[in-house]
Amino acid sequence: MKTSKFPSLRSQVLFLEDLPGIKKISLVLGFEPEQIVVIYDKKLYAHPNVKAWLKKFPLSYGVRAGEKLKDIDYFPLHLKKIMKVMGPSAPQNMCFVSLGGGSLGDFVGFLASIFKRGVPLIHIPTTFLAAMDSAHGGKTALNVGTVKNQVGSFYPATAVLIIQSLLQTLSKKQLQSAAGELMKMGLIKGGELGSALQGQSKEELKWLWDFLPQAIEAKYEVVERDPFETQGERQWLNLGHSLGHILEAHYGLAHGTAVAHGLVFSIQWSFHRGYLKAQDTEDMLHLVREGTGISSPEEFFRQNKKMSLKQMSKYLNQDKKRIDRSHLSFVFLSGWGRPMRRKVTQESFFTEARRQGWISF
Repeated sequence: MKTSKFPSLRSQVLFLEDLPGIKKISLVLGFEPEQIVVIYDKKLYAHPNVKAWLKKFPLSYGVRAGEKLKDIDYFPLHLKKIMKVMGPSAPQNMCFVSLGGGSLGDFVGFLASIFKRGVPLIHIPTTFLAAMDSAHGGKTALNVGTVKNQVGSFYPATAVLIIQSLLQTLSKKQLQSAAGELMKMGLIKGGELGSALQGQSKEELKWLWDFLPQAIEAKYEVVERDPFETQGERQWLNLGHSLGHILEAHYGLAHGTAVAHGLVFSIQWSFHRGYLKAQDTEDMLHLVREGTGISSPEEFFRQNKKMSLKQMSKYLNQDKKRIDRSHLSFVFLSGWGRPMRRKVTQESFFTEARRQGWISF
């Protein structure tokens, strides 16, 4: 692997059975903070373990997670409320702990990166999607209006604590969403991870838990090649996301489920452009469809109306992967573990989306 000249964005990753106490958090940080401020998703308060755990921390702030939390217009209001919770003079010797999914992690990560010019951060992801992906690599972000992730920073957590007892309570829908991101890492990494994912039972929580360390390590390997997205390799992690983000926004699909549809789109377009061999294409499509249980576009549109070209164009114009008005950077595959970026026209994207049945004629 190529060695990066940039500082690492790798966090310490610990797998724990239950939520940690104050002593454990201090041990992970390497010092005993004067204040630990837990910012958590209010939905989690209904979980008996979480409710009891939060009582151990004098300072906590509950929010409604989701994209609205990341709206830059609301950020100053949250900041004032959090500072009120902390008291009139927050000490320098403190840390933030985020307890929730990806949107909350983005929010708390950004907060930690700018508060007092940066304070220690611990992520406790409560979804497999966050545990596998968004909690790692240091990206933080806020949204501007309807445009996602326009303001942010690179600020890795000191540690990411992955709690088995929390992940065991997730719904089948959330597990399916996580499987989409896991398949993405299998395609990008290839090798042992790609091979191991094939032929597995995809219905059980244990399957996701067992592959979680490998998926996390695969992400860090990509991140460390290009920590700040200056060389292009980190953009490999956008595999499946161009169409995925559009489907997520328009149909309200879970992120990982939308990405799974995007993976199928990328695989088929890679084959159509001559990058992928027929056997690899067949194996990859089987992996994604069987591993996530997603429907075909034909089945999907028995219950959903197809997008128009105008609708898809509106979403694509908001995509950060756009290079200019008429081009975007798209991630293709030329084999297992062989992602590659190519500059494509938006028109070619729409043509392929029409060919695969995602937009109406």
